[in-house]
Amino acid sequence: MRKISLFALFMLLCGSLAFAQETKGEFFAGYSYLHADCNGCSDASFPAGFNLDGSYYFTRSLGVTADFDYHHKDLSDIAAGATARSLGLHFGPRVKARMGKIEPFAQGLFGFTDLAAGVSGTSASDKAFSMKLGGGVDLNAGRRFALRLAEFNYYRTQFGVSSPVNFNGQDHQNNFTLSTGILFR
Repeated sequence: MRKISLFALFMLLCGSLAFAQETKGEFFAGYSYLHADCNGCSDASFPAGFNLDGSYYFTRSLGVTADFDYHHKDLSDIAAGATARSLGLHFGPRVKARMGKIEPFAQGLFGFTDLAAGVSGTSASDKAFSMKLGGGVDLNAGRRFALRLAEFNYYRTQFGVSSPVNFNGQDHQNNFTLSTGILFR
């Protein structure tokens, strides 16, 4: 009986070690580009930005993601010392198809965006509900690394008409983001 108990304990430990070898979490860091919906303004791009996200997978394909993005734009061509920045924090499900080296994914993330614009010490800012719907493609580069070739998201924000940072005069804005970078497992 003792040998059977030791064998069962050994198998349990080996099984848990084998399970621990499977990657459950991922962390992404990379460059991000934001195109803002600003009702026909001459330059709606926020080219200086970064994106960080962390995902935990409950199964091989289904996980939950926390996403943070930051974008900054110099608006000195409009007014001296003018700048704008966007901060977003989103959470939601991600589905990933693991097909060898190529891993496409889709996600639906919900949260808020803080948008601020200012000129030489005066600024206006507002927070609003936002969501990111999209996906991307990761390319395995090793056991612990992958390259995010591209991530594209429809980025809807809901800055109301009375908001001091509403660029398009509507109760919502249809933006998009494009990101690329490295994935750590």
